Amino acid sequence: MLLVIGHWLLVIGHWLLVIGHWSLVIGHWLLVIGYWLLVIGHWSLVIGHWSLVIGHWSLVICHLY
Repeated sequence: MLLVIGHWLLVIGHWLLVIGHWSLVIGHWLLVIGYWLLVIGHWSLVIGHWSLVIGHWSLVICHLY
């Protein structure tokens, strides 16, 4: 009886380890992807802002001349 319980605890422990490992791997990659999306988003915002500023002033200059 104790052998059966020990066996099942071993099986359950093994699967919890496998699930934990893959959760860690998936979590890590989501973190990496999230980080790069943040970097890309940040630079898109910066470039977009400056495009807007340059475009605005180009329009102002063209309007004046």
